[in-house]
Amino acid sequence: MRKVIICMALGATLAGHAEVTDNDTVVINKPKSVTIITGDSIQKIEVIGREGNDNYHYENSIQLVDSNFVSQTAINPLRWTWGSNRVVDGRGKNEIAMKFSVGMNAVLNAKEPLDFSTSSSFELMWTIAQYNHYFDASKHHRLSTGFALDWRNFRMTSNVRFDKDAEGHIITTGYPEVVRPKFSRIKVLSLAFPIEYCYHFDRHFGIGIGPVLNWNVYGSIKTKYKTDGGTQKEIDKRIHQSPFTIDWMLHFYNPSITFYVKYSPMNVLQSDWGPKFQSISFGIEL
Repeated sequence: MRKVIICMALGATLAGHAEVTDNDTVVINKPKSVTIITGDSIQKIEVIGREGNDNYHYENSIQLVDSNFVSQTAINPLRWTWGSNRVVDGRGKNEIAMKFSVGMNAVLNAKEPLDFSTSSSFELMWTIAQYNHYFDASKHHRLSTGFALDWRNFRMTSNVRFDKDAEGHIITTGYPEVVRPKFSRIKVLSLAFPIEYCYHFDRHFGIGIGPVLNWNVYGSIKTKYKTDGGTQKEIDKRIHQSPFTIDWMLHFYNPSITFYVKYSPMNVLQSDWGPKFQSISFGIEL
């Protein structure tokens, strides 16, 4: 009986809207999904998406309270869209997104005896929050700013390792003959602030470019090798990484996987404290 009363109230509400003025009538063409929730004391309709606006969100609910009904309507409330890890505002012009990037580092301008392995040098970038602003209703033009954590490592797997001299400079040396090298690497952790302009050709394809400002808060060298007694490792945490660097990042957006390329023209280590080299990274974004 309560469900019947709720359904009658909901129908009366919608019908009443239709009778008053055209502005009170909700017409939703080509919705992406329609959900109807029915309980003992509530009837709720939720519509997501409509023709020309995938971010449209309409809710209407009728709740029975002591034989009276309470009607609530909301259009485009701020909400999480889990599939794309984002929060969208009511106008659809702004959103807050979270994403992950996984790639490999290729070292540039490294002089002998440096011998880096690109396939073993990884980058992980976690964009904790990215604010996207769209300048037009068709969402062709977007400006983004964000905050991220970026881990980069540069690994050598040859017979050359990183070490320190008596004054704390990063140098390269060979391994003792009695050991079997595994790797020697430099790792840098950065607080990153990406800025990007993106042009979307349509809903699925786009290209974006912009700087990434890096505050490099931590660095270390680590070397692992095998001896007759097992695997040994050596770690040193004061490597004098460049404290602040600027990268240039390029994105290729498509419906499947987003690709990125990031060029880092500044030295990874401070020039007075270690060998000079730059890097370029490339990978995918999730």
